Amino acid sequence: MRLKIFTQPSCPHCPPAKELGKRLEKQIEVEYLDITTPAGLAEANFYSIWATPTLILTDAQERELKRWEGTPTEEEVLDEIKRAKD
Repeated sequence: MRLKIFTQPSCPHCPPAKELGKRLEKQIEVEYLDITTPAGLAEANFYSIWATPTLILTDAQERELKRWEGTPTEEEVLDEIKRAKD
């Protein structure tokens, strides 16, 4: 399972999403994707990302389990991780 965090440098709402990712790194693998880079844009297109920040929880096969547009609470993410593991 992995949490993908899509951001961009000019986004005023993205720093809290990155901070959340840092707090969650002990519980789950976190991948930070800057949509202004070619790799980040390709991944954003794959998941149809239209706004930043967007967080996507994926399974081992990279399938989307849950999506948040904006920054969820840490509890919301941890609840989804627990639900996905059960």
